Formats: sequence, C-alpha cells, structure tokens
Amino acid sequence: MEIKQLEAYVRVYELRNFSKAAEEMFLSQPSISAYINSLEKELQTQLIYRSTKEFLPTKSGKLFYEYAKEMLSLRDKSISSLKSLSDCNVGHIDILASSVPAQYILPEILGAFHKIYPSVTFNIKQTDTSEVVKGISAHESEVGFVGAKIKNPKCIYEDFMSEKLVLIAPYEERFKKISSNNVAALLLEEHFVMRESGSGTRLEYEEYMKSLGVHLDKLKISAYLNNTQSIILAVANGLGLSIVSELAVKHYIRHKMVVPIDTGCFPARHFYIVIKKNCAISAVADAFIKFVLSYK
Repeated sequence: MEIKQLEAYVRVYELRNFSKAAEEMFLSQPSISAYINSLEKELQTQLIYRSTKEFLPTKSGKLFYEYAKEMLSLRDKSISSLKSLSDCNVGHIDILASSVPAQYILPEILGAFHKIYPSVTFNIKQTDTSEVVKGISAHESEVGFVGAKIKNPKCIYEDFMSEKLVLIAPYEERFKKISSNNVAALLLEEHFVMRESGSGTRLEYEEYMKSLGVHLDKLKISAYLNNTQSIILAVANGLGLSIVSELAVKHYIRHKMVVPIDTGCFPARHFYIVIKKNCAISAVADAFIKFVLSYK
C-alpha cells in the first residue's frame, strides 16, 4: 500500500468524481483508476460501486476512508515533528539529572539558554546518578547530567565542570579547629549522615574514605537521605557530619549554619553530560549540549 494510493482514494471519496480528483492531483484519470483498482485488489474488497451516473462507496469503502485519513494525518504529523526537530530554535528537551546538577547547576544554565532560545521547553526529572545512567541507556531522555561516571557500555560521558566536595559539621566550637590530620578519627567518632546508594556524591566520597582507611561499615550512620539540601539541614541540626557539594553548601557556610572541616586532600569532583552511545539526538538537544559545554 502506497501513500499515492491513499491520497487518490481520499480525493476520489471526497470529490465523488474521478476526473476532479485526477485534476487536483495533476494525474490522468486512468492513473487514478489504477490506484483505486490496486487498492481493492490488495485489500481484497470492493471500495466503490462503479456507475456512470454517481459515485457510491461501499460499506468497506466508507470504513477504509476513515483509516486512510488517519494514515495520511499521521504522515503529515510525522513530517511536521521531524521538521521541528531539525530546528534548534524551537522544541522540547527531556533531561535526567542527579541532585546537584538539577538543583544548583542547571537552573542558571537554563536561564541563560532561555534568553537565546525562548521557544525551547525543558522537562527535568531529578533522580540519583545510577538512575540517570539507566534512564539514558534506555533512551527515556535525550540528555543526562551526573556527578560521577558509572560504567555502562550504552552511554558516553563528557566532562563539563568540576568542584570540590566539603566535609561539614554542625556549627559548634569543637568542630572549628579540627586538624586535617584528625579527619579519619573524626569520621569514626562522630555520627554520619549518608547519601543513598547510587548517589554520585556518595560514590566520590567513598573513594576518599578508602584512601583514609575508613570503611563505611565502621561509620556510625544516623540517617540515609536522598536530597543534598536535606542532608545539609540535618547536619545543621546536629544529626552528624556529612560530605556534600561545595556548590550546594556555600550559602549555609556563609550564614554559619554548618562548619566546613579542612580535609587537606579532597580531590575535585567532576560533572558530566551523559548521552546514549550511537543514538541520534534532536537539533535542539545538540544545541543545548554545545551551549552547556561552552558555558562559563
């Protein structure tokens, strides 16, 4: 079944005339008749009662007209959608992001991008790093933002910025003069507020703790939380120590709600754009990724 056959049938049905349909489609009347005949042969049913006086669709012909209209409408919608995808000035981008990018990095970048492309809309779902990577590999969203790399053969990563993690404590005098040499002992002595499994932040500080000889099963965990801001507020209210994003905690340090503890050797942590390998993305998503990579 071909599009031209469907178009011919719909025009004949609506105009009730083979000659007028042929004229509108810039075809000969025999060509129109051939299209209809081939349709009837393929469908193994008569669509039109032939008569020299009038056009009469059969019961099957009336039903098939509705399907033919739907198929042509779907064709038109798909063409329209693909055209919009080729235009980076308009469109929609689905994004998966872990908590720090979603809360503290993307809002500023989105605002700057919106000034240039005001017709682009975003749908951002916040989850942990492991779920972001799973979602991208399953093509649930075009673009992901994470704070750690998780091995996945279906995904590729691109570094777009970095920061440092910060060990924080409640704003109490006893935490203000802790030496970096005593950090391992401090982590083992005090309660600790832990991020959920799958968090990029947690993956980063687990490696740091290993370098200090501190094993997670030796920590006195007071709570597991899946939100950076909740963890900071929990620390501020005396629930224990934690390790969080420098971007997320700077406001709370400035307002003396928590104390940053000098660890002496906290490595920089990186943030990554993650996309599905060997998968074409829309023009608008491609423009956004390039914007993020060039954003300062």
